Amino acid sequence: MSGGSLAFQQYELLNVTRTRQFAQMRERLTELGDDRGLQELDTMMAEFGATGPQSPDNPIGEFLAELARETKDALADLGASRTTLDDVWAVTVKRDAFSARMTRFIDDSGLVTVSDATFSLCGLYAQALGLAGQRGPEPQVLAGLLRYYNTQQRVFGIAGKLEIRLEPAATQQAALLQYLAAQFVLAHELAHYVLGHPSSVSAFAPDEYLPVCSESHQLEAEADLHALRVVRRACERLFDGLPPGGGEAALGAVGSAIGMLAVHVTERALFVRRGASHPPARQRAAALLREMTLQERKLAEDAFDLALAVTEAASGFGAGAVSFTPGMFGSAPVYTPLDPSYLKTIEVCDALQCRSQEWYLSLFGQAGSQLGEPWLSDGARLAAEGDPAGALRTWGVPKGDIGALCDPEQPLTFYALYKKLRASFTARRIPDDRLLGYPIAAAELVGEPLGGETARAPADRA
Repeated sequence: MSGGSLAFQQYELLNVTRTRQFAQMRERLTELGDDRGLQELDTMMAEFGATGPQSPDNPIGEFLAELARETKDALADLGASRTTLDDVWAVTVKRDAFSARMTRFIDDSGLVTVSDATFSLCGLYAQALGLAGQRGPEPQVLAGLLRYYNTQQRVFGIAGKLEIRLEPAATQQAALLQYLAAQFVLAHELAHYVLGHPSSVSAFAPDEYLPVCSESHQLEAEADLHALRVVRRACERLFDGLPPGGGEAALGAVGSAIGMLAVHVTERALFVRRGASHPPARQRAAALLREMTLQERKLAEDAFDLALAVTEAASGFGAGAVSFTPGMFGSAPVYTPLDPSYLKTIEVCDALQCRSQEWYLSLFGQAGSQLGEPWLSDGARLAAEGDPAGALRTWGVPKGDIGALCDPEQPLTFYALYKKLRASFTARRIPDDRLLGYPIAAAELVGEPLGGETARAPADRA
């Protein structure tokens, strides 16, 4: 099919240049006085420009285009039709509340859309594994990196992350693992397409509501296993000519593990309510391990042993969760140009997300008395009683927003809920020094009933 396909037309609309984004990055690094960060950014862009890119203002898009070409080559080696693959395009977008999805259009062309944040998370995991190779396993470092990332996304809606400064050999390994992890995510979506799965099925898109059913789990397992075979074949092509037995091709198994976990973090940490078709991470991991060779399995199990338990812990919130502190990093070479006060802000925000229901009720009880605003404690009481719609209404959320927030058929991110609550608290003139903490506490308190079967829209109430 020519470039006039429906998928290509949508690709053209979404494939924007990154000129403004990189200009903003330079301005921010200059503002922070981060000379090393500026030098690294300028070096990266100069090296990118020297490659003669087709899109000089979009290195992320160029990266994905190269990744798509290599992934399609591997798919073709495994029997996929080249003509069919020519009808599929891939594009990155700055939406952070999903990971990746495949859309099949009525002309049978396809478009894979990948979130920028997915690549960021793949890089974060890869850096942590690179550090483990350099210094030995340090699970608390990965836990700190993930909690910092998750809190930024949940409260501020940005995919901010800290940097691990690795030694050169570990840096190269981390870059390769990030590439392979991103390839697994892309290959999973392309697998849906070449295997003929319906466009509505995508466990890498937790912002779409999909009902639980064994068929969707089976389709996801098929896509996972086919993606693993694709990454394995891509590694064989990448390391073609090297003597066998070096283990390089088995790195694809580790990359696949990282890609799967990066997706799992997004759906578990960022959503109050999400599509429910997604197989549990441990179930998906076990299926991948069964498909691997002994050499692949050993490498992948080491990655899973370090990352899976940490991922579960670092993406959980509420009473009993371990919140972020800079002390998690110990002596690890974790770097940020930000003022230490910002790390303290993240620490406070995360601590607020890890309290018990009783603590939130006490907070709002005291706030209602101190500020002379009894509606604060009244809303908290309704949330604790399992009436999220009543709580949101009492807290001043507009009626038109409450229906969407309480609709059990619609996905809901913590950030979207937090924004609505912050806006309503601002409108009711809550003091500025409380406008960070109170909406976080309110979102945590009301989030549990909104995410469960007890959530009721206003129309459901007598």
